[in-house]
Amino acid sequence: MNGFADKLMAFGMWVSNNKYLGAIRDAFQEFMPFTIIGAIGTLWTSVVVNAQTGLGALVPAVMKLEFLNPIFSAMNFATIGCISLCICFAIGLEIGRRNGMKSYYSGLIALAGLVTVVGATTSADSVMGLNGAFEYNSFGAFVPGGIMLQILSSDVLGAGGLFTAMIVGILAVEILNFFNKFEALKIKLPEQVPPNIAASFNALIPSTLTILTIGVFAFLIQSLTGSTVHNLIFNLIQVPLQNITGSFAGGLIMVIIISVFWCFGLHGNNMVGSVLAPVLTAMMIENETAVKAGLAAPHILNASFSACFITFAGTGIAGAITIAIFLAGKREDNRSIAKLSALPNCFNINETVVFGLPVVLNPVMCIGFIIAPILSYTIAYVLTAIGVCPVMYVNVPWTTPPVIAGFLASGGNIMGGITQLICLAAAVLVYIPCIKLYERQQNLQDEAKKED
Repeated sequence: MNGFADKLMAFGMWVSNNKYLGAIRDAFQEFMPFTIIGAIGTLWTSVVVNAQTGLGALVPAVMKLEFLNPIFSAMNFATIGCISLCICFAIGLEIGRRNGMKSYYSGLIALAGLVTVVGATTSADSVMGLNGAFEYNSFGAFVPGGIMLQILSSDVLGAGGLFTAMIVGILAVEILNFFNKFEALKIKLPEQVPPNIAASFNALIPSTLTILTIGVFAFLIQSLTGSTVHNLIFNLIQVPLQNITGSFAGGLIMVIIISVFWCFGLHGNNMVGSVLAPVLTAMMIENETAVKAGLAAPHILNASFSACFITFAGTGIAGAITIAIFLAGKREDNRSIAKLSALPNCFNINETVVFGLPVVLNPVMCIGFIIAPILSYTIAYVLTAIGVCPVMYVNVPWTTPPVIAGFLASGGNIMGGITQLICLAAAVLVYIPCIKLYERQQNLQDEAKKED
């Protein structure tokens, strides 16, 4: 057991200290406020001021506010709609910091690299819908008689471009870091020149070579394969990962891994977040895009679903432990922990009960800590699959209390909140026998101490 714990902790430390996984994790954490801003825009246009699916269908007077919808749509587009650009910049910045770059220049080079790879060429007539279909081609040929435009597709700006943004962002900064090692490539200016200007000239040749390298690479890939770098990454990496992770079995493995990490005192969400966040976020945004277009949301499992049914009330459905103690616990020390944990659990914080009871390295409680989220996940997945629970598609702050979170994440559907209640009740039933058995062990240990 100790050997397994040591290996698990060593793996957790490797994940935490890995430069690339850490940069991805930090980039998504930094972008979190913007996903919430985008979600506010979605809630306004889809849940509140909407005559078909929102409050406007029940209260027609609300539709007098429809003139504000373009503002909230712009909020959504500027944040969630452009998530790939923002994540690319943030990852570039994080990789740059880890490479010792002190300015935001690494973020800019990552962004420039992404646009170099995905910038599409088309004709003005085509954009206006007058001359043929849009051809996605980063290095397109001139269209006779047409004005050529360089544009960025919404497929690239949004969730569809996330993996391209991450890969290109990392590569761009590492290529720049490579060229920066050659002093001969840096233009040296006299000391009298202001530092900012000198730094710009210092970076000129390495930056030029970086963008040139990326452009040549993208051109060769497209020439050899007939497909853009973005299309290759999307079809060969992003789609398969979404299919694997989005399946019931993939989600089940995710739930187990997160819970097991917590049982050994490691923050399971952070341990797997750098790997899962891009996939789950992309699926959530695809759901949102589909709902806004009047289509069925394609992914049951996504970032919102995970927050509402896997980590709600605290990872491990820790709030159910607190309720179980109030219902079945007899020991005053455990009830004191439950009283301290009740409020944090309402805001999805689990540390008080996980480390206070404790759950960590406690075999009896760890059994419930693994089974409860599995049961909650299964119930929610099945209810969503058969249409009882709506598909989650709105990102809500992770501290949003249960039931409210389910209601908002489902676009204002009460069944989202009710499903959370059902899952919470099921988790409580799992934890009650665990609490009884644990307290029996505690009592035996107390008796043994008295005899000693």
